[in-house]
Amino acid sequence: MPDTKAILTRKMRVALVSAIGASLIAGCATAPEESKPPAPAVIAQPVPAPAPPPPPAPPPPPLPPLPIEMPIPSKEAAPVELPSYARKGRRLPPDGGEPGRLFLTYCRGFEIERDAASYFRRLERNKQLPDAATVEARAREAGRTLNLRDVVERDWAIQRENAKSSPQRCKVLGGSVSDGVAVLVVEADIYGKRQRGTATVVPVNGKWRVRDHGSWEPTK
Repeated sequence: MPDTKAILTRKMRVALVSAIGASLIAGCATAPEESKPPAPAVIAQPVPAPAPPPPPAPPPPPLPPLPIEMPIPSKEAAPVELPSYARKGRRLPPDGGEPGRLFLTYCRGFEIERDAASYFRRLERNKQLPDAATVEARAREAGRTLNLRDVVERDWAIQRENAKSSPQRCKVLGGSVSDGVAVLVVEADIYGKRQRGTATVVPVNGKWRVRDHGSWEPTK
């Protein structure tokens, strides 16, 4: 009786061979896969070249040289020359201080308008026109009929003539004070000409008063 184990082994081999053969036949019968076209190559985009750096800015123009600072000249005038008899005193400021201001007020008292109409308007504005009694008295003195304007015009003419010898449009240039007496150097119009002279100012009852003026000479 044949060996059962050997028979089984032989059958298994046959089956295995049959299976392998069938697999090979099936593999040969399978249609080959359709080949796919190659993917297109990716072309790299050109990279733009970097822009060149801007040229350096030109250097700034050289600064102009600094101006040479010149000393500012002093606006203070040199002290006026004093007469010999006034040099020992204490010098006053160029405007003469309080004595100088008093002298300017004194001068303005001699100033008179250049025409009678302006003189009349000033008297009218200051309520200084002559009253009716004064006009009547002046008419009797003149031996003729005069009205208010006639009297004012006659007064203006007399004052204008007298004022020619008095200092007008005065200016104080300096001075000195010694022992309570101030001597001023001044300029003024006298007889229609610009002249330089002196004025003496003294205290009276605690206030400055003009004692005299003179030594007038034409200015250069």
